[in-house]
Amino acid sequence: MNLLLEALIYALPIFIANSSATLTLSIPYYKDWSSPIDFGKSINGKRILGNGKTFRGLIFGTLCATLSGLTQYFFLNNFDYEYLDYNDKSLTFFLLSSFLLGFGALLGDLIKSFFKRRIGITRGKPWPPFDQLDFLTGAILLNLLIFVPDFKIILILYIITPLGHLLSNIIAYKLKLKNVWW
Repeated sequence: MNLLLEALIYALPIFIANSSATLTLSIPYYKDWSSPIDFGKSINGKRILGNGKTFRGLIFGTLCATLSGLTQYFFLNNFDYEYLDYNDKSLTFFLLSSFLLGFGALLGDLIKSFFKRRIGITRGKPWPPFDQLDFLTGAILLNLLIFVPDFKIILILYIITPLGHLLSNIIAYKLKLKNVWW
């Protein structure tokens, strides 16, 4: 159970970034922020990323993930990290790590969207297992710049993330926050 808890603590900024980027619909409209990251451009007649990937979502998702690091610092600074084994439990480490995890999660999603468009899968259509693991992979890879988690943490996250992703999508669908259950 300790290992699962440690995996969830490590992944909190990842999950927050991935889910909060979609909450930007409640942020007041700012034209520059709501612009698609690809500026509506196409390659060979196919959108680079699509309208769903906006600067507003990227900024808000990364900010929420970074703030989760601040929360983790205050609540978990004295926690005994058996598996995460942080050498540095400073505020700077938590903020930088959560920033990298959040930005990496959204970057992973952007990269997946790029490839999804290249093979002709339109926005909102499922592409398992990439839809469930893109953000996790991007986050872990970018965060490797400052921290290497125990392999067991990564393994647990690759097992539980697809299940949690599916469950959260079903809940969002039932709450009418999403039009599809996937």
